[in-house]
Amino acid sequence: MEDNNMPEEDLPFQFRDWAYLPPEVVELISKKVKSITDYVRFRAVCSTWRSASLPNSSHLPPQLPWLMLPFEPRPNQTDPDEKDNGIRLLYDLWEGKMRRLYLPETIDMMCCASYHGWLLLVSVKGREVFLLNPLTRERIQLPSFTSPVKLLGNDSDSPRFDATSYFESYHGCFGKSTMTFSVDITDPNCMITVFIRPYKVICCRVGDPCWTRVLSRRNRYLIDATYYNGQFYFLYGEAMDIIKSNKPEERIVFNFDPELKGVRMHLLDGKSGIYVVAFHPDGNVEVYQFQEQPLKLKVTGTSDTIIFSGCIIRPHLAICSDDWDSLDGDSIYMENNGLFNVDESRRPHYSIFAFDRDANEIEHIVRNPGKKQLCWPPEPALWFQPSFM
Repeated sequence: MEDNNMPEEDLPFQFRDWAYLPPEVVELISKKVKSITDYVRFRAVCSTWRSASLPNSSHLPPQLPWLMLPFEPRPNQTDPDEKDNGIRLLYDLWEGKMRRLYLPETIDMMCCASYHGWLLLVSVKGREVFLLNPLTRERIQLPSFTSPVKLLGNDSDSPRFDATSYFESYHGCFGKSTMTFSVDITDPNCMITVFIRPYKVICCRVGDPCWTRVLSRRNRYLIDATYYNGQFYFLYGEAMDIIKSNKPEERIVFNFDPELKGVRMHLLDGKSGIYVVAFHPDGNVEVYQFQEQPLKLKVTGTSDTIIFSGCIIRPHLAICSDDWDSLDGDSIYMENNGLFNVDESRRPHYSIFAFDRDANEIEHIVRNPGKKQLCWPPEPALWFQPSFM
């Protein structure tokens, strides 16, 4: 008969308790885990493993994004099954499954944008604004959109920035904003830039009492905007403006070649600078890198990059394919919000497609990952890149 009271080091291999692995071995194993969900499971095995691995590990590579489906309540809803219970649905592209996160902070709030693992949440009429990390549940308060703003380069108050009309109700609110950070959000010098369509670009730092507005061109529809390396980039249908944060009165204007005018485009802040992704009418997709000296756009290769794109009014992001051995670079994952996808019941649905730029082929990844949508047209889903940081 086996003696199960033997010292751990004398037990046969099949009887050894994995909880007694040396802490340095557990830490070494934890650093081999690449998926953030696997890392959470790893730390949940036992208290020993949890204490031997960092709660916010920096070794994790940029994660494949999840597609966050918006909650769309109907007016005067009386069905308790349709009331907002704070549960949000996110489709995990890496594991090919739907995840349910309980986020009571999102109840009665509009999820307007995401960036580097943070969600931008805005109350109706913009009275309350804050950032939320859904994994750590950390919350960062930002100035209200109803407060007076300053103009960039001018310390005096400007006319009140009234954003209430952009956040009057749930319908239509999800596509209003995009967001970028200048550096990691934990840095006190981090500049948070929010683009509220169709022409409002505002920025602030954590702790600022109000937002600062960056003026766009009058009578021009602003397609996209971002902040990178001390400069604001404004994308119009026919040109791009570059505005230095320390010299806002100096505006560099770059006019596009005729073949790009009127083409659906968006900005992307990549590893080496600013990129313009252009979706041509013939179905071809080109990625251009912006160069300041000399001032031009040049077609660039993306053999080590995966781009995630929503419809034109949603955020876009890119990750390095080298971090994910099973995924090829030079591909674009696109979300279709159902405007052209209607099932047999005439209800719209969400779909995810992968476009291989090298082979010029489109692969259907998943169709209708969540429940059928009730609104027409449906609100766009949101690419969300999970992160502990």
